Amino acid sequence: MRKLIIIGLFVLGLIIPNIDVKAVDVSNEEQLRDAIEQGGYVTLTENVEVTKTLEINKDVTISSDHYSIMMQGDDTLMKVNSGNVTLRYINLYAGWNGKYDELGKQLVNVVKNQGTAVVVNGGTVNLDDRLSIFAGKAGLEVNGGTVTGSPRIYAGEKTENGTNSGGQGMIVNGGNIIFSDNWAIYSGGISLIVNNGTNIKISTNHGSTNINSYEKNGVEINDDSVVNIGDNPNYYIKISGKENGIEVNDGSTLNIQEVMNLTISGKNAIYLNGGTANLNNSLPYNSYPLILSNTSGGYSIYINKGINAKTGGDVLNLGQYFVLQTRFDSSAYSEGYYIKNPSIYVNPDIKGLKVSDEKKFLSYANNKLKLDYCSNNASASNTDKEDGPSICTKVGGHYDGPIYSNELGKCTTIYINGKKQNEPDASCNPITNNDENNEQGPQIVEVPSTSAYGSIIIIVLGITCVIVSVFVMRKVTKKEN
Repeated sequence: MRKLIIIGLFVLGLIIPNIDVKAVDVSNEEQLRDAIEQGGYVTLTENVEVTKTLEINKDVTISSDHYSIMMQGDDTLMKVNSGNVTLRYINLYAGWNGKYDELGKQLVNVVKNQGTAVVVNGGTVNLDDRLSIFAGKAGLEVNGGTVTGSPRIYAGEKTENGTNSGGQGMIVNGGNIIFSDNWAIYSGGISLIVNNGTNIKISTNHGSTNINSYEKNGVEINDDSVVNIGDNPNYYIKISGKENGIEVNDGSTLNIQEVMNLTISGKNAIYLNGGTANLNNSLPYNSYPLILSNTSGGYSIYINKGINAKTGGDVLNLGQYFVLQTRFDSSAYSEGYYIKNPSIYVNPDIKGLKVSDEKKFLSYANNKLKLDYCSNNASASNTDKEDGPSICTKVGGHYDGPIYSNELGKCTTIYINGKKQNEPDASCNPITNNDENNEQGPQIVEVPSTSAYGSIIIIVLGITCVIVSVFVMRKVTKKEN
Protein backbone atom coordinates (compact mmCIF):
# COMPACT_ATOMS: atom_id res chain seq x y z
CA MET A 1 0.00 0.00 0.00
CA ARG A 2 2.82 2.39 0.91
CA LYS A 3 4.43 1.81 -2.51
CA LEU A 4 1.13 2.61 -4.25
CA ILE A 5 0.77 5.85 -2.31
CA ILE A 6 4.30 6.92 -3.17
CA ILE A 7 3.81 6.12 -6.86
CA GLY A 8 0.48 7.95 -6.87
CA LEU A 9 2.01 11.08 -5.37
CA PHE A 10 4.87 10.96 -7.89
CA VAL A 11 2.45 10.72 -10.86
CA LEU A 12 0.31 13.53 -9.43
CA GLY A 13 3.42 15.67 -9.10
CA LEU A 14 4.14 15.16 -12.81
CA ILE A 15 0.62 16.01 -13.86
CA ILE A 16 -0.09 19.13 -11.81
CA PRO A 17 2.63 21.37 -13.36
CA ASN A 18 1.22 20.67 -16.83
CA ILE A 19 -2.35 21.69 -16.01
CA ASP A 20 -3.24 24.77 -18.11
CA VAL A 21 -3.91 27.92 -16.13
CA LYS A 22 -7.48 29.04 -16.71
CA ALA A 23 -7.86 32.33 -18.55
CA VAL A 24 -8.92 35.25 -16.36
CA ASP A 25 -11.28 37.92 -17.71
CA VAL A 26 -10.57 41.44 -16.48
CA SER A 27 -12.38 44.73 -16.97
CA ASN A 28 -10.67 47.15 -14.55
CA GLU A 29 -7.28 48.08 -13.13
CA GLU A 30 -7.55 46.09 -9.90
CA GLN A 31 -8.50 42.89 -11.73
CA LEU A 32 -5.71 43.41 -14.26
CA ARG A 33 -3.06 43.87 -11.56
CA ASP A 34 -4.23 40.80 -9.66
CA ALA A 35 -4.20 38.70 -12.84
CA ILE A 36 -0.67 39.85 -13.77
CA GLU A 37 0.52 39.06 -10.25
CA GLN A 38 -1.00 35.59 -10.52
CA GLY A 39 0.40 34.95 -14.00
CA GLY A 40 -1.15 32.86 -16.75
CA TYR A 41 -3.65 33.97 -19.39
CA VAL A 42 -5.41 37.33 -19.06
CA THR A 43 -8.20 38.52 -21.36
CA LEU A 44 -9.40 42.13 -21.48
CA THR A 45 -13.17 42.45 -21.79
CA GLU A 46 -13.15 46.28 -21.65
CA ASN A 47 -10.73 49.16 -22.07
CA VAL A 48 -8.71 49.46 -18.87
CA GLU A 49 -7.15 52.70 -17.62
CA VAL A 50 -4.32 52.26 -15.10
CA THR A 51 -2.97 54.85 -12.68
CA LYS A 52 0.54 53.49 -12.11
CA THR A 53 3.06 51.26 -13.86
CA LEU A 54 2.17 47.61 -14.46
CA GLU A 55 5.17 45.57 -13.23
CA ILE A 56 5.51 42.11 -14.79
CA ASN A 57 7.77 39.49 -13.19
CA LYS A 58 6.02 36.24 -14.15
CA ASP A 59 4.92 34.29 -17.20
CA VAL A 60 1.80 36.00 -18.49
CA THR A 61 -0.17 36.40 -21.73
CA ILE A 62 -2.42 39.45 -22.14
CA SER A 63 -4.82 39.53 -25.06
CA SER A 64 -8.23 40.83 -26.06
CA ASP A 65 -10.45 41.64 -28.99
CA HIS A 66 -8.50 44.86 -29.62
CA TYR A 67 -9.34 46.51 -26.32
CA SER A 68 -6.84 48.96 -24.84
CA ILE A 69 -4.74 49.52 -21.75
CA MET A 70 -4.01 53.20 -21.26
CA MET A 71 -2.37 55.61 -18.85
CA GLN A 72 -2.41 59.39 -18.69
CA GLY A 73 0.56 61.53 -17.72
CA ASP A 74 4.32 61.18 -18.14
CA ASP A 75 4.97 57.72 -16.74
CA THR A 76 5.72 54.17 -17.91
CA LEU A 77 2.65 52.09 -18.68
CA MET A 78 4.22 48.62 -18.54
CA LYS A 79 7.58 47.33 -17.29
CA VAL A 80 8.78 43.75 -17.87
CA ASN A 81 11.55 42.59 -15.55
CA SER A 82 11.38 38.80 -15.98
CA GLY A 83 9.20 35.95 -17.22
CA ASN A 84 7.83 34.88 -20.61
CA VAL A 85 5.38 37.59 -21.65
CA THR A 86 3.11 37.76 -24.69
CA LEU A 87 1.04 40.80 -25.68
CA ARG A 88 -1.46 40.35 -28.51
CA TYR A 89 -4.69 41.73 -29.90
CA ILE A 90 -4.43 44.80 -27.65
CA ASN A 91 -3.60 48.50 -27.91
CA LEU A 92 -1.29 50.21 -25.43
CA TYR A 93 -1.58 53.98 -24.87
CA ALA A 94 1.06 55.82 -22.79
CA GLY A 95 0.57 59.55 -22.27
CA TRP A 96 -3.08 59.15 -23.30
CA ASN A 97 -4.93 62.45 -23.65
CA GLY A 98 -8.02 61.09 -21.87
CA LYS A 99 -10.34 61.34 -24.86
CA TYR A 100 -12.42 58.89 -26.88
CA ASP A 101 -13.95 59.22 -30.31
CA GLU A 102 -17.62 60.02 -30.85
CA LEU A 103 -18.60 56.37 -30.47
CA GLY A 104 -16.92 56.26 -27.08
CA LYS A 105 -14.93 53.14 -27.87
CA GLN A 106 -11.74 54.03 -29.68
CA LEU A 107 -9.04 56.11 -28.01
CA VAL A 108 -8.10 59.27 -29.83
CA ASN A 109 -4.51 60.34 -29.19
CA VAL A 110 -1.58 60.83 -26.84
CA VAL A 111 0.08 63.99 -25.53
CA LYS A 112 3.31 65.04 -27.23
CA ASN A 113 6.43 63.88 -25.34
CA GLN A 114 4.47 62.30 -22.47
CA GLY A 115 4.47 58.66 -21.45
CA THR A 116 6.52 55.54 -22.23
CA ALA A 117 4.54 52.47 -23.27
CA VAL A 118 6.75 49.41 -22.63
CA VAL A 119 10.13 49.06 -20.92
CA VAL A 120 11.83 45.65 -21.09
CA ASN A 121 14.58 45.04 -18.53
CA GLY A 122 14.65 41.24 -18.73
CA GLY A 123 12.72 38.12 -19.62
CA THR A 124 11.37 37.18 -23.04
CA VAL A 125 8.66 39.37 -24.53
CA ASN A 126 6.66 38.53 -27.65
CA LEU A 127 4.91 41.48 -29.26
CA ASP A 128 2.29 40.01 -31.58
CA ASP A 129 1.74 41.55 -35.00
CA ARG A 130 -1.78 42.52 -33.92
CA LEU A 131 -0.36 44.63 -31.09
CA SER A 132 -0.31 48.42 -31.50
CA ILE A 133 1.72 50.70 -29.24
CA PHE A 134 0.96 54.43 -28.93
CA ALA A 135 3.11 56.73 -26.76
CA GLY A 136 3.76 60.43 -26.51
CA LYS A 137 7.40 60.09 -25.38
CA ALA A 138 8.71 56.57 -26.19
CA GLY A 139 6.99 53.51 -27.60
CA LEU A 140 9.40 50.71 -26.62
CA GLU A 141 12.59 50.80 -24.55
CA VAL A 142 14.72 47.66 -24.38
CA ASN A 143 17.47 47.47 -21.74
CA GLY A 144 17.83 43.69 -21.52
CA GLY A 145 16.12 40.39 -22.21
CA THR A 146 14.81 39.24 -25.59
CA VAL A 147 12.03 40.91 -27.58
CA THR A 148 10.40 39.09 -30.51
CA GLY A 149 7.38 39.54 -32.74
CA SER A 150 6.23 42.22 -35.14
CA PRO A 151 4.60 45.18 -33.39
CA ARG A 152 3.41 48.45 -34.81
CA ILE A 153 4.73 51.41 -32.82
CA TYR A 154 3.41 54.99 -33.08
CA ALA A 155 5.29 57.63 -31.09
CA GLY A 156 4.34 61.27 -30.70
CA GLU A 157 1.15 63.24 -31.00
CA LYS A 158 -0.95 62.82 -34.12
CA THR A 159 -1.18 65.98 -36.22
CA GLU A 160 -3.97 67.18 -38.47
CA ASN A 161 -2.13 66.05 -41.59
CA GLY A 162 -1.77 62.49 -40.26
CA THR A 163 1.90 62.68 -39.25
CA ASN A 164 3.43 62.36 -35.77
CA SER A 165 5.04 65.14 -33.75
CA GLY A 166 7.53 64.46 -30.94
CA GLY A 167 8.26 61.11 -29.34
CA GLN A 168 10.89 58.40 -29.95
CA GLY A 169 9.74 55.13 -31.48
CA MET A 170 12.10 52.49 -30.09
CA ILE A 171 15.19 52.88 -27.90
CA VAL A 172 17.56 49.91 -27.61
CA ASN A 173 20.13 50.06 -24.81
CA GLY A 174 20.81 46.32 -24.65
CA GLY A 175 19.12 42.97 -24.98
CA ASN A 176 18.28 40.95 -28.07
CA ILE A 177 15.78 42.08 -30.72
CA ILE A 178 14.30 39.53 -33.12
CA PHE A 179 11.51 41.09 -35.20
CA SER A 180 10.05 39.47 -38.32
CA ASP A 181 7.05 39.62 -40.65
CA ASN A 182 5.17 42.94 -40.88
CA TRP A 183 6.45 45.41 -38.28
CA ALA A 184 6.65 49.17 -38.30
CA ILE A 185 7.71 52.24 -36.35
CA TYR A 186 6.28 55.71 -37.02
CA SER A 187 7.37 58.67 -34.93
CA GLY A 188 7.86 62.40 -34.84
CA GLY A 189 11.31 62.10 -33.28
CA ILE A 190 13.93 59.43 -33.97
CA SER A 191 12.19 56.17 -34.85
CA LEU A 192 14.93 53.69 -33.85
CA ILE A 193 17.84 54.59 -31.53
CA VAL A 194 20.52 51.96 -30.83
CA ASN A 195 22.90 52.65 -27.92
CA ASN A 196 25.49 51.07 -25.61
CA GLY A 197 27.26 48.82 -28.11
CA THR A 198 24.09 46.86 -28.89
CA ASN A 199 24.00 44.59 -31.95
CA ILE A 200 20.59 44.25 -33.63
CA LYS A 201 19.15 43.11 -36.96
CA ILE A 202 16.45 44.73 -39.08
CA SER A 203 14.79 42.23 -41.39
CA THR A 204 11.41 40.88 -42.44
CA ASN A 205 10.23 37.41 -43.39
CA HIS A 206 6.89 38.49 -44.78
CA GLY A 207 5.38 41.67 -46.19
CA SER A 208 7.40 44.77 -45.39
CA THR A 209 9.12 46.68 -42.62
CA ASN A 210 8.68 50.44 -42.29
CA ILE A 211 10.73 52.71 -40.03
CA ASN A 212 9.73 56.34 -40.50
CA SER A 213 10.42 59.61 -38.69
CA TYR A 214 8.41 62.65 -39.72
CA GLU A 215 10.71 65.18 -38.04
CA LYS A 216 14.18 63.68 -37.37
CA ASN A 217 16.22 60.54 -38.19
CA GLY A 218 14.76 57.19 -39.17
CA VAL A 219 17.58 55.22 -37.48
CA GLU A 220 20.37 56.55 -35.26
CA ILE A 221 23.30 54.28 -34.29
CA ASN A 222 25.47 55.32 -31.34
CA ASP A 223 28.16 54.11 -28.93
CA ASP A 224 29.91 51.36 -30.93
CA SER A 225 26.54 49.77 -31.70
CA VAL A 226 25.93 47.64 -34.80
CA VAL A 227 22.80 47.57 -36.95
CA ASN A 228 22.52 44.78 -39.52
CA ILE A 229 19.95 45.13 -42.30
CA GLY A 230 19.06 42.19 -44.47
CA ASP A 231 19.66 38.45 -44.27
CA ASN A 232 16.45 37.82 -46.21
CA PRO A 233 16.30 38.72 -49.90
CA ASN A 234 12.57 38.23 -50.44
CA TYR A 235 10.76 41.21 -48.97
CA TYR A 236 10.82 44.97 -48.57
CA ILE A 237 12.38 47.33 -46.02
CA LYS A 238 11.82 51.10 -46.05
CA ILE A 239 13.67 53.45 -43.70
CA SER A 240 13.01 57.17 -43.88
CA GLY A 241 13.57 60.35 -41.91
CA LYS A 242 12.97 64.01 -42.52
CA GLU A 243 16.61 64.70 -41.63
CA ASN A 244 18.66 61.52 -42.16
CA GLY A 245 17.43 58.10 -43.14
CA ILE A 246 20.22 56.43 -41.13
CA GLU A 247 22.79 58.32 -39.04
CA VAL A 248 25.93 56.37 -38.12
CA ASN A 249 27.75 58.06 -35.23
CA ASP A 250 31.18 57.71 -33.61
CA GLY A 251 32.48 54.15 -33.68
CA SER A 252 29.16 52.58 -34.66
CA THR A 253 28.55 50.35 -37.70
CA LEU A 254 25.84 49.88 -40.31
CA ASN A 255 25.90 46.57 -42.24
CA ILE A 256 23.67 46.10 -45.28
CA GLN A 257 23.75 42.70 -46.97
CA GLU A 258 21.43 40.40 -48.93
CA VAL A 259 18.46 42.71 -49.34
CA MET A 260 16.21 42.39 -52.36
CA ASN A 261 14.47 45.76 -51.92
CA LEU A 262 15.80 48.31 -49.46
CA THR A 263 14.94 52.00 -49.66
CA ILE A 264 16.62 54.52 -47.36
CA SER A 265 15.39 58.08 -47.71
CA GLY A 266 15.70 61.46 -46.06
CA LYS A 267 17.32 64.79 -46.67
CA ASN A 268 20.45 62.64 -46.47
CA ALA A 269 19.86 58.93 -46.95
CA ILE A 270 23.00 57.77 -45.08
CA TYR A 271 24.82 60.23 -42.82
CA LEU A 272 28.29 59.11 -41.70
CA ASN A 273 29.28 60.95 -38.55
CA GLY A 274 32.33 59.06 -37.32
CA GLY A 275 30.84 55.59 -37.85
CA THR A 276 31.21 53.07 -40.69
CA ALA A 277 28.76 51.90 -43.35
CA ASN A 278 29.42 48.51 -44.99
CA LEU A 279 27.22 48.29 -48.08
CA ASN A 280 26.98 44.95 -49.87
CA ASN A 281 23.28 44.88 -50.44
CA SER A 282 22.58 42.47 -53.29
CA LEU A 283 22.91 38.75 -53.70
CA PRO A 284 25.05 37.57 -56.65
CA TYR A 285 23.25 38.24 -59.93
CA ASN A 286 20.41 39.97 -58.13
CA SER A 287 19.25 42.95 -60.18
CA TYR A 288 17.63 44.79 -57.27
CA PRO A 289 19.58 47.84 -56.12
CA LEU A 290 19.91 49.69 -52.86
CA ILE A 291 17.82 52.83 -53.29
CA LEU A 292 19.18 55.90 -51.54
CA SER A 293 16.61 58.65 -51.87
CA ASN A 294 17.38 62.22 -50.86
CA THR A 295 15.14 65.25 -50.85
CA SER A 296 16.07 68.62 -52.31
CA GLY A 297 19.24 70.05 -50.81
CA GLY A 298 20.43 66.72 -49.42
CA TYR A 299 22.60 63.82 -50.52
CA SER A 300 22.51 60.06 -50.93
CA ILE A 301 25.65 59.69 -48.80
CA TYR A 302 26.84 62.52 -46.54
CA ILE A 303 30.31 62.05 -45.00
CA ASN A 304 30.63 64.45 -42.08
CA LYS A 305 33.61 62.70 -40.42
CA GLY A 306 36.02 60.94 -42.74
CA ILE A 307 37.57 58.43 -40.32
CA ASN A 308 35.84 56.08 -37.88
CA ALA A 309 36.17 57.98 -34.61
CA LYS A 310 36.87 54.84 -32.52
CA THR A 311 38.77 52.49 -34.83
CA GLY A 312 40.54 55.01 -37.07
CA GLY A 313 39.40 52.95 -40.08
CA ASP A 314 37.24 53.43 -43.14
CA VAL A 315 33.87 55.16 -42.93
CA LEU A 316 32.52 53.69 -46.17
CA ASN A 317 33.09 50.15 -47.48
CA LEU A 318 31.46 49.00 -50.72
CA GLY A 319 31.21 45.23 -51.12
CA GLN A 320 31.48 43.03 -54.19
CA TYR A 321 27.73 43.01 -54.77
CA PHE A 322 27.04 46.66 -54.09
CA VAL A 323 24.39 47.94 -56.51
CA LEU A 324 23.09 51.48 -56.12
CA GLN A 325 20.30 53.65 -57.38
CA THR A 326 18.57 56.76 -56.05
CA ARG A 327 15.22 58.39 -56.42
CA PHE A 328 13.62 61.61 -55.28
CA ASP A 329 10.73 61.23 -52.83
CA SER A 330 8.25 64.04 -52.37
CA SER A 331 6.94 62.36 -49.22
CA ALA A 332 7.66 59.37 -47.01
CA TYR A 333 5.22 57.21 -48.95
CA SER A 334 5.76 58.51 -52.45
CA GLU A 335 7.37 56.26 -55.01
CA GLY A 336 8.81 59.47 -56.38
CA TYR A 337 10.86 59.85 -59.53
CA TYR A 338 14.09 58.11 -60.37
CA ILE A 339 17.05 60.37 -60.91
CA LYS A 340 20.05 59.31 -62.92
CA ASN A 341 22.91 60.12 -60.59
CA PRO A 342 23.26 59.53 -56.86
CA SER A 343 25.09 62.17 -54.86
CA ILE A 344 27.93 62.22 -52.34
CA TYR A 345 28.93 65.08 -50.08
CA VAL A 346 32.19 65.18 -48.11
CA ASN A 347 32.66 67.75 -45.38
CA PRO A 348 35.54 69.84 -46.82
CA ASP A 349 36.85 70.63 -43.32
CA ILE A 350 37.78 67.05 -42.44
CA LYS A 351 41.50 66.27 -42.32
CA GLY A 352 41.27 62.66 -43.49
CA LEU A 353 38.92 60.49 -45.54
CA LYS A 354 39.20 56.67 -45.51
CA VAL A 355 37.01 54.61 -47.85
CA SER A 356 37.27 51.27 -49.65
CA ASP A 357 35.46 49.08 -52.17
CA GLU A 358 35.96 45.57 -53.49
CA LYS A 359 35.14 46.49 -57.11
CA LYS A 360 37.68 49.34 -57.04
CA PHE A 361 35.10 51.80 -58.31
CA LEU A 362 36.14 54.51 -55.85
CA SER A 363 38.84 56.90 -56.99
CA TYR A 364 40.18 60.41 -56.51
CA ALA A 365 39.91 62.81 -59.44
CA ASN A 366 40.15 66.60 -59.75
CA ASN A 367 40.12 67.05 -55.98
CA LYS A 368 36.85 65.14 -55.72
CA LEU A 369 35.84 61.67 -54.60
CA LYS A 370 34.67 59.70 -57.64
CA LEU A 371 32.43 56.64 -57.47
CA ASP A 372 31.48 54.61 -60.51
CA TYR A 373 28.23 52.83 -59.82
CA CYS A 374 25.82 50.17 -61.01
CA SER A 375 22.04 50.22 -61.15
CA ASN A 376 19.23 48.23 -62.71
CA ASN A 377 18.07 51.24 -64.69
CA ALA A 378 17.33 49.96 -68.20
CA SER A 379 18.30 53.30 -69.71
CA ALA A 380 21.77 53.25 -68.21
CA SER A 381 24.61 54.32 -70.42
CA ASN A 382 27.02 51.49 -71.20
CA THR A 383 29.68 53.46 -73.01
CA ASP A 384 32.59 53.06 -70.62
CA LYS A 385 35.56 51.33 -72.26
CA GLU A 386 36.98 49.89 -69.05
CA ASP A 387 35.71 47.33 -66.56
CA GLY A 388 32.60 49.16 -65.42
CA PRO A 389 30.02 47.50 -67.68
CA SER A 390 31.36 43.98 -67.19
CA ILE A 391 31.52 44.29 -63.40
CA CYS A 392 28.03 45.76 -63.22
CA THR A 393 26.64 43.01 -65.46
CA LYS A 394 28.20 40.37 -63.22
CA VAL A 395 26.29 41.64 -60.19
CA GLY A 396 23.05 42.03 -62.10
CA GLY A 397 23.13 45.77 -62.70
CA HIS A 398 23.84 48.22 -65.49
CA TYR A 399 26.79 50.59 -65.55
CA ASP A 400 25.54 54.13 -64.93
CA GLY A 401 28.86 55.92 -64.81
CA PRO A 402 30.56 58.11 -62.20
CA ILE A 403 29.36 60.18 -59.28
CA TYR A 404 31.56 63.09 -58.26
CA SER A 405 31.48 64.55 -54.78
CA ASN A 406 31.89 68.23 -53.99
CA GLU A 407 35.36 69.80 -53.96
CA LEU A 408 37.36 68.43 -51.05
CA GLY A 409 39.18 70.73 -48.65
CA LYS A 410 42.80 71.58 -49.36
CA CYS A 411 43.77 69.96 -46.05
CA THR A 412 41.89 66.69 -46.63
CA THR A 413 44.00 63.57 -47.15
CA ILE A 414 42.19 60.77 -49.01
CA TYR A 415 42.85 57.05 -48.54
CA ILE A 416 41.15 54.51 -50.84
CA ASN A 417 41.64 50.83 -50.07
CA GLY A 418 44.38 51.89 -47.68
CA LYS A 419 46.37 53.78 -50.30
CA LYS A 420 47.03 57.48 -49.98
CA GLN A 421 45.64 59.35 -53.01
CA ASN A 422 46.87 62.91 -52.58
CA GLU A 423 49.09 65.33 -50.72
CA PRO A 424 47.31 68.13 -48.85
CA ASP A 425 48.36 71.73 -49.30
CA ALA A 426 51.71 72.48 -47.65
CA SER A 427 50.12 75.24 -45.58
CA CYS A 428 47.92 72.70 -43.78
CA ASN A 429 50.69 70.86 -41.93
CA PRO A 430 53.65 73.16 -41.29
CA ILE A 431 56.92 71.54 -40.22
CA THR A 432 57.87 72.65 -36.72
CA ASN A 433 61.54 71.58 -36.92
CA ASN A 434 64.31 71.50 -39.50
CA ASP A 435 64.74 67.79 -38.79
CA GLU A 436 62.99 65.77 -41.52
CA ASN A 437 62.05 63.08 -39.01
CA ASN A 438 60.27 65.51 -36.73
CA GLU A 439 56.53 64.86 -36.43
CA GLN A 440 54.18 67.53 -37.66
CA GLY A 441 52.29 69.69 -35.18
CA PRO A 442 53.08 71.01 -31.69
CA GLN A 443 55.71 69.17 -29.66
CA ILE A 444 55.72 68.58 -25.92
CA VAL A 445 59.00 69.44 -24.20
CA GLU A 446 59.70 68.13 -20.72
CA VAL A 447 60.92 70.86 -18.38
CA PRO A 448 62.33 70.10 -14.90
CA SER A 449 60.30 71.67 -12.13
CA THR A 450 61.92 74.41 -10.11
CA SER A 451 60.88 76.68 -7.29
CA ALA A 452 63.36 79.37 -8.19
CA TYR A 453 64.06 81.57 -11.17
CA GLY A 454 65.83 79.78 -13.96
CA SER A 455 66.61 79.73 -17.66
CA ILE A 456 65.27 77.27 -20.26
CA ILE A 457 66.53 77.02 -23.81
CA ILE A 458 64.04 75.87 -26.46
CA ILE A 459 64.85 75.52 -30.13
CA VAL A 460 61.92 76.33 -32.42
CA LEU A 461 62.42 76.29 -36.18
CA GLY A 462 66.14 76.50 -35.70
CA ILE A 463 65.93 79.69 -33.61
CA THR A 464 67.45 79.63 -30.14
CA CYS A 465 65.30 81.41 -27.60
CA VAL A 466 66.18 82.04 -23.96
CA ILE A 467 63.25 82.15 -21.59
CA VAL A 468 63.88 83.54 -18.15
CA SER A 469 61.85 84.14 -15.02
CA VAL A 470 60.19 80.72 -15.09
CA PHE A 471 58.45 79.42 -12.00
CA VAL A 472 57.46 75.77 -11.42
CA MET A 473 56.92 74.32 -14.88
CA ARG A 474 56.67 70.74 -16.15
CA LYS A 475 55.66 70.87 -19.81
CA VAL A 476 55.88 73.49 -22.51
CA THR A 477 54.19 73.21 -25.89
CA LYS A 478 56.04 74.47 -28.94
CA LYS A 479 53.88 76.76 -30.97
CA GLU A 480 53.82 76.67 -34.72
CA ASN A 481 54.74 79.83 -36.53
